[in-house]
Amino acid sequence: MTKDAIRAAIAENPTGALEDIAEKAGVTPLAVLDALPEGEVVSLSGELFTEVMEDITRWGEITFIVNTPNIIFEVKAPVGPGEVGHGMFNLHDKAIGGHIHYRKCARIAFVRRRFFSMDTASVQFYAHDGSCMFKIYLGRDGNKALKPDQIAAMDALQARLLEGAAA
Repeated sequence: MTKDAIRAAIAENPTGALEDIAEKAGVTPLAVLDALPEGEVVSLSGELFTEVMEDITRWGEITFIVNTPNIIFEVKAPVGPGEVGHGMFNLHDKAIGGHIHYRKCARIAFVRRRFFSMDTASVQFYAHDGSCMFKIYLGRDGNKALKPDQIAAMDALQARLLEGAAA
């Protein structure tokens, strides 16, 4: 499918989940991500996985999402520290724990877009096959506004990584 066809699928559902748009268009979520309008996505190498995850541990409560064809799993909690061991990135926290095949991460995307009726900001992790491994959405305050300190942290991380990539 061409980028124009993917963009048409996005235009049909501009604030929908990337996985839903991908399924309808018959492409991967990464293909949809790559076709989002300018300004909505900044993509970086998956080789930055551990650095990004280390930074996110300082952001406070976020929403950790895994979206598969059969389930959308969400956890609202801080991301605890992780470490590389036995070929995995291991999260040992009680709230968000598990083992991630971090070397399978091809792309890390900083995404800002409307999702249904709300502005969102997230860091999304994509595998080499174009599937989304997981997403980390910034938290919200009592008025459902994105937390300014997390926006600042995400902006600072993105800027630092882009500066490093340009060097």
